[in-house]
Amino acid sequence: MNERQPPPVRALEPSQGLCPQCAHVRRIESAKGSVFWMCEKSRDDPRYPRYPAQPRMVCPGFER
Repeated sequence: MNERQPPPVRALEPSQGLCPQCAHVRRIESAKGSVFWMCEKSRDDPRYPRYPAQPRMVCPGFER
């Protein structure tokens, strides 16, 4: 049987922080090629900044 395996979980590097791995993030790329991580939780909860400072190592809303 050929069962589908879930994609491997990448190890977090300190330079990346939590945001790239979060279920609530949206990757935004500017016309000049800069990358920003937008927190979708900021839409409903003012405790979360729209564009959190990076790297963010602790976040109560983080979900893989």
